[in-house]
Amino acid sequence: MLLLNTFRASGECRSHDQLIHTKYATIPQRSENAEATHRTYDTKENANGILLSSSWGYYKMVLKENRKGSKKSYNYNNRRRITFVSLLGVFIILTLSIVSKPRSKEQASTKLLGSLTDSPIHKIEYGVQSTPLVMIRSSLDEELLTRFLEEHLYSCAEEELNNIKELDNRVNEPVYVYEGYYHSLQTSKNIFSKNPNPLIGKDHHKPAAGPFTRAFFDAFRVVNNDIFDSLRKRLMEASAFEETQREDVAYMLAKWIEQGHHFGDLSIQIHYGSGNEQKLTSGVAWHTDAANSLLHLAVTLRGHRVLHSRRIQPSNDSTIRRPVRGQQPVEVLEKQQPGGVYLSSSTLMRHAPQFFDTDYEARSIAIHARFLYTSEEVNKFYHIRTNESWDKMTNVLASTLSTADVQIPSLAQVESQLLQMQA
Repeated sequence: MLLLNTFRASGECRSHDQLIHTKYATIPQRSENAEATHRTYDTKENANGILLSSSWGYYKMVLKENRKGSKKSYNYNNRRRITFVSLLGVFIILTLSIVSKPRSKEQASTKLLGSLTDSPIHKIEYGVQSTPLVMIRSSLDEELLTRFLEEHLYSCAEEELNNIKELDNRVNEPVYVYEGYYHSLQTSKNIFSKNPNPLIGKDHHKPAAGPFTRAFFDAFRVVNNDIFDSLRKRLMEASAFEETQREDVAYMLAKWIEQGHHFGDLSIQIHYGSGNEQKLTSGVAWHTDAANSLLHLAVTLRGHRVLHSRRIQPSNDSTIRRPVRGQQPVEVLEKQQPGGVYLSSSTLMRHAPQFFDTDYEARSIAIHARFLYTSEEVNKFYHIRTNESWDKMTNVLASTLSTADVQIPSLAQVESQLLQMQA
């Protein structure tokens, strides 16, 4: 406004080109209260003593007397305001960038830790002989699934399957079934353990699964360590070992967890060709698993299938309470799609997988992770089993899983475990 009044008073209303031409001028040093500066500016002074700067875009005003009689530069105050506003703007921008900045994968992954809740978050159902069990469902995120599929076994061409020596070829055209038996422990060495296929059932030197597959199941154990360590402690408390010094099923299950053998036995199943509708309806496909599936983690990587199971679903599903006499199980159908995960106790429920007619491109690939043990260990487990110890063990298993906030590890967490394995 002051600049405009000065122009009006002088009668000057020239264009920008008329007012400004380019030359270098040095603002002289002021005395007393005036601003001292030795900077060089691209300026021109007009007839009213106003320095017009084309380089900095501001106008230097002549010194004027303020009300209190002290001399101050108008430009000095103006520059102070500009500096303050600029600094404030920078501060606001930095603050907003910090607040809105997305967390890195490493930062986000630190929160992916499984834990037990104060009250049940999964309903308790009942399987064979009204034994309590829990079904927990989850899924892999997209980037984790994509990384999984980079492993050769899950992405190879059809003709390469017969060249993978660890795969059991059970092809009976038009049904194509391949199954591989591996372990998921950190070591890349073979582990002597029982083959999970009941049609084979012999101990053998079980090879290590692919590095990323092992890293995933190892990360799952680490991320959910609080859950399974609590389960181990509760099983030990339920066991009579402290009093009798004799092992029972609760004690042995706790020891397998302590050894890190939960989800240590992998069965990788590949299905395509004709479906199994006939076996499903005839009842041939229905079965219960062996003791290794007391903790059973299933991961679907490709294709679509349906898990059929028979479970009693009481109205009161928050506590273990035996179903009413005569209450019959219902058939539950649960779709399994790429990335789908479930954790349950397949030992305790009758179930059957349903496969559909597919070609190789739409093949079904699923990993079933169970307890890793030898024939000697599981034979002992069955030998020492009593109704009382079995009830105590399954009750602890169901009540603990009902409050388990299970987490699927992130890709960053799996890759971290992979680096540790390769160190």
